[in-house]
Amino acid sequence: MQITRRGFLALTGTIGGGAALSGLGINLNPIRAYAEELSKMDRVKAARQVTTICCYCSVGCGLVCSVDKATGKIINIEGDADHPINQ
Repeated sequence: MQITRRGFLALTGTIGGGAALSGLGINLNPIRAYAEELSKMDRVKAARQVTTICCYCSVGCGLVCSVDKATGKIINIEGDADHPINQ
């Protein structure tokens, strides 16, 4: 594999910049988590709401599941405030 002078300079600049930023202690994980939460909230707003019952104990708490319309998969689960057992 041959590398051009421009590719070598770009690669070393990227590696050097990444090493310099990581040495400063900049943590981008909270920013990534915030961005993922924003996209999740947009998906939850457009999702179909389905009510169900939790089956993990004998109480039977009510749940509201947000189901993605395109894939049919559950993307969020919350407690159902209108369910009589949850009150």
